[in-house]
Amino acid sequence: MNRIHLSIFAALLASAFTALAQNTPPVVSSQIADFTEYAGAPARSLDLLAAFADSDVSAAVRMTTVLGTIDVGLFGQQKPITVANFLNYVDQGRYFITDPTTQQLASSFIHRSVPGFVIQGGGFLGTVNSANTTIQPTGVLTLAPIQNEPGLSNKRGTIAMAQFGSDANSATSQWFINLADNGGPPNNLDIRNNNAGPYAVFGRVVNNGMTVVDAIAALPKFNGGGSFTELPVRNYMSPNAVKVANLVSIPGITRISPLIFSAMSNNTSIADATVSGTKLLVAGKQIGSAMITVTATDLDGAPVSQQFTVNVVAGPGRLVQLSTRMQVGTGDNALIGGFIMRGPSPKRLMIRGIGPSSGLNGALADPVLELHDGTGAVIASNDNWGDAANKQDIIDTGIAPASPNESAILITVASDPNNANYTAIVRGVNNTTGLGLVEVYDLDSGPGSTLLNISTRGQVNVDPNALIGGFFVGGTDSKKILVRAIGPSLAASNVPNPLADPTLELRNGNGTLIEQNDDWGSSPEHADIQSSGLVPTNPKESAVLQTLAAGQYTAIVRGVNNGTGVGSVEVYQLP
Repeated sequence: MNRIHLSIFAALLASAFTALAQNTPPVVSSQIADFTEYAGAPARSLDLLAAFADSDVSAAVRMTTVLGTIDVGLFGQQKPITVANFLNYVDQGRYFITDPTTQQLASSFIHRSVPGFVIQGGGFLGTVNSANTTIQPTGVLTLAPIQNEPGLSNKRGTIAMAQFGSDANSATSQWFINLADNGGPPNNLDIRNNNAGPYAVFGRVVNNGMTVVDAIAALPKFNGGGSFTELPVRNYMSPNAVKVANLVSIPGITRISPLIFSAMSNNTSIADATVSGTKLLVAGKQIGSAMITVTATDLDGAPVSQQFTVNVVAGPGRLVQLSTRMQVGTGDNALIGGFIMRGPSPKRLMIRGIGPSSGLNGALADPVLELHDGTGAVIASNDNWGDAANKQDIIDTGIAPASPNESAILITVASDPNNANYTAIVRGVNNTTGLGLVEVYDLDSGPGSTLLNISTRGQVNVDPNALIGGFFVGGTDSKKILVRAIGPSLAASNVPNPLADPTLELRNGNGTLIEQNDDWGSSPEHADIQSSGLVPTNPKESAVLQTLAAGQYTAIVRGVNNGTGVGSVEVYQLP
């Protein structure tokens, strides 16, 4: 920003600029509807930012400085261009750089401090001189300058954009925090006069952040010339050279929610309610009803609440988890799992690509995962689950992969009464191979669409590299399940080297054999298999039809006489 002088236009301040209004409490923007949830099902996740709104700020950031935390509420409704510009720098990580000398992360720092006036940052990164250990600041890589948006007064605690020269529309990355009411005399930041102001206020420091701001302003100053004639320094003694450790660095600038949420159930034995960030997690425990109260509190401490009822009912028998294990190869020998959604409403799913945590000898070291829709288009992908944008949501499900090298996709997919088809593909990074698993979890906690089946195709080898499909039947009643082992008929789809004669075993969670089959026509249930509409098209293929109680099951596909080839294991939920 520029040095500011007295202005003859100070009298215009009252009419041209507005001070910040008194804090307005948050509001309920959308009533959370009552809903029904299955007892014992995964907790339902609700986005609380869709249910509440802050009338004062649209977003917020947390600047973690070496002297403490400064939280800033942003006025996106009043200053959309300026707030979007600032958040672009935050979201794109432009206030940080890898230091070419140290190969460590260098952060921005407060490069100007004028007690009783402002502290200023956002312009420079604390990099190190390659010839010695002194600072050699690097300028922030800037975006295009933005249109000035004046109108709010530069009161104490507000944050505004710095300008350059006499151009009011020159703001890029630099910002300043007002230490005093600088809108009027003697500084007059609200007025355009020669090369001074008006400076666009776009937010304000909240909570106890001004304590940290004032502590920065109280530090001694160092005259380093140029942009650093008023550089605040820590633990510095003249005439030593200034080092990065002497700077007021800002090693973290991240978005935070402008609202803080809490929740309470009036009957935790029926349904429990917890908050994770901006998500409400409601878990049904036993049959009954509970009233949930959710409160949103803004950064100034003003609250608002709303209530809704959750009705917990017994869950029907249904497939809630499907998985397949096989030797993951390259090309056509990747692990390919197809599944079907049927019903009128979208379905929330977790899909995982598992390797290291399986504990298997020769496990796939670094699985990558893709999800394709029925047209073949990739709708989601992931390598390491911790890099996912919704990492915290994955953690909240309680089934995040145990290894950081494993993959996960948490997504809500479209369903269709006439079936919606999806395909999950697991490969190894850089075409590596090994034993891997693809897993699909139904995370919907109440009535809606159904995860109907999984069909997994891959290379079937001899033990321990047989093709193994696992599934979990949830709910309180039994469910009719058809399992198929397919091989010869894959030739019609131009699949190379199909398994000539697959065999099938179905085992329960204890490993006890429930049924085995070689050729489906020899099954005691062959008539019911035929009437299901899912009869295998080749007599050499296998099928098992059983009514199964809730629990875990495993289907194992091998080749007769240790035959090998490409096969498919398929699990279907029947009406």
